[in-house]
Amino acid sequence: MTRTSRLLWRIFLFVLFCIGFAFLVYGYDWYQESREVREEHARQQAAIYAVISDRQADDLDETGDPFEEDGIVRVLFIGLDSRAGQEFGHCDAIQLIEIDKKNESVNITAVPRGTYAPLPFGKGVTSTDYYVSNSCALGGLEYGITNIERILGKKADYLVMVGFSETFGILRRMELPTTETLQWLRNRQGYAIGEPQRARNHSTFIKQMMVKFVPEDASAIDTAFHYLIYKMVRTDLRFGEAEEIVKVLSAMNIQEHPEKISLSMKPAYTVQDIPYDPDTISEHLSSTLGKISQWLPKADYSGQSEEDIQGKLLATIAEHDGDEEFFKWAFENDLWLQIEDDTTREQMRWDMMNTYFTLITVQEKQNLLADYVLEMEQLGKSEWEEKGKALLLTWIEDTQR
Repeated sequence: MTRTSRLLWRIFLFVLFCIGFAFLVYGYDWYQESREVREEHARQQAAIYAVISDRQADDLDETGDPFEEDGIVRVLFIGLDSRAGQEFGHCDAIQLIEIDKKNESVNITAVPRGTYAPLPFGKGVTSTDYYVSNSCALGGLEYGITNIERILGKKADYLVMVGFSETFGILRRMELPTTETLQWLRNRQGYAIGEPQRARNHSTFIKQMMVKFVPEDASAIDTAFHYLIYKMVRTDLRFGEAEEIVKVLSAMNIQEHPEKISLSMKPAYTVQDIPYDPDTISEHLSSTLGKISQWLPKADYSGQSEEDIQGKLLATIAEHDGDEEFFKWAFENDLWLQIEDDTTREQMRWDMMNTYFTLITVQEKQNLLADYVLEMEQLGKSEWEEKGKALLLTWIEDTQR
């Protein structure tokens, strides 16, 4: 090797060494920086997880036996039709679900909304005001429940309430046709007897959903699904108590023995057992409402198309843009659940929620957002889950400063 070649070789090795050294220094700095980023990310995720876990533990760690010594639990189910400005809506669906663990039986008792009930002095104006459905709206929820229990001749152990919007959400989670199912449940004009048949249809629907969704084996109970539904309703049942009821129903094997669920009505009427069938629901609505739909009031939900309903809903929300009181009511009553388009629905919910955040305490905001993140995680909506986590993290860091 010539002297020139050796010199070039040394220069090459020196350059190679310099490059390697530079990469080593840069790599170490990059590793240190990357490690710090990873550690910071892990810290942030741990902080978010701690808040969410604490929130979920409030529900999931609570256990209890809701059954009395006689092995019976009575749950009063009320479907509320709440309008803007009302603290409580009309009690439009009234069902007492009585579960007897010892005798392995369930009785669902319907109370038609048009059943007579007294009202507080000065509240009634016309004869139609004296409906039990108006007891909640005109006399308050507690007054309405007292009237309902008087008609039933029994007191409820627990209360479950669901609004019009929440019903949309529950039907969607059960993968049932939302608009048509709501129309089926609200249909009374299509029957000669009217309201009593609608009340019976509510009982029939609840029975069918029990048979369909309560598994034969308690180990197959979908706790995550139940938790999503639980967070949609208003109830004084703890989640652990609600799950205990599901376990008891599962042990009854009602999928194989639906006759263990009986239906009744107070006061009694002669009605039919009309099964709910999502595959033929359009034909049923057409046969019962088709000929009279043109005479139904324009505001009546049963006589409108899904397109009309969605258009009016979005127009109503747009008309109240900037109306803080309306958006407070809309969010508290889950109005966004009525929107069928998934993207529009989630964006509307996010916007309403952020408006609502300005009206509540820091702890209430944190709890609400933790519930939101949990729900988005369960539903696999990662984009909205991450948005919720990012906002939650900013609040956590603000409280730590």
